[in-house]
Amino acid sequence: MNVRFGIIGLGGISHRFAKVLKTAKDVELTAVASREQSRSEEFARQFGAKKAFDSYLKVIEDPEVDIIYDGLTHNFHYEMTKLCLEHHKAVLCEKPFVTTRRDAEELVQLARANQTLLMEAMWTRCIPAYQKAREWVQTGRIGEVKLITAHFNYHTEYRPESRLFDPKLAGGSLFDVGVYPIEFTTGILGEAPVSVRGEAQLAPSGVDAAAAIAMRFANGALASLSCGFNVETPRTAVIYGTAGSIIVDECVGPQKCELFDLHGHRRERFFKPAADGFIYQIQHVAELFRSGKTESDLIPLQDTIDCAGIFDELRGQWGIK
Repeated sequence: MNVRFGIIGLGGISHRFAKVLKTAKDVELTAVASREQSRSEEFARQFGAKKAFDSYLKVIEDPEVDIIYDGLTHNFHYEMTKLCLEHHKAVLCEKPFVTTRRDAEELVQLARANQTLLMEAMWTRCIPAYQKAREWVQTGRIGEVKLITAHFNYHTEYRPESRLFDPKLAGGSLFDVGVYPIEFTTGILGEAPVSVRGEAQLAPSGVDAAAAIAMRFANGALASLSCGFNVETPRTAVIYGTAGSIIVDECVGPQKCELFDLHGHRRERFFKPAADGFIYQIQHVAELFRSGKTESDLIPLQDTIDCAGIFDELRGQWGIK
């Protein structure tokens, strides 16, 4: 069966999603919505959607839509995802899912009560290279994991009106890019940290422009992570164990991972390129819907809740309300 998608919020990330959706099998784009009818109609023409609306609710209520992709800015994720779930409509919500643990717990509880599919669009976890690295860890190929390093930083000029720096739009590097190294790490280890510490550089608008994060896990592993808008850094992630290490080419959208022994000799290499890694999350969420499942095994809802809890802890340390 074809799984029918609706998209609410037609910004850059939704353009990317719709472009990749056109290349996926057994799915279709049924309806799209923004606050401007002309914009919705142009988006629909560009990506082949059957319907275009100037109301998000019209997409949510459309009986011909199976899954809503929520591509709105971070500040609207809670409100619109809740509206979808109240209408028993499956949701793939762009990251970060929400900005507080309380909101995450409420939405997960609602999804479970209504037996409705809910998934955070942490697409990196659906990618084969990430899955291979996780498999190597789980099967003990590098012994016990002791340290993970991962970074996602890029340089952009400060513009207070940008969504990246506007606190009213839930701006900040933690929400925009920090979520990736955090959920990379918790996914590899399969648990939430027991301790989180961080230091941040704040922008004039009051949001975090950059951050360095340290996490400790119950199994003894440590993580050293960073995110930010002020410098360009490699996005390589390294997983160090007692019997070797794994280098993943990127903590966001990896295509390659390599397994090394303690002496630095490469023992195995995995490489699977894709034109755009969004294809894997589209295929995954569509298959979940076809199978009648309400939760992803790759991106469990508890992981999404735990990540929001990490946001709470770090922002509290930084004095960000």
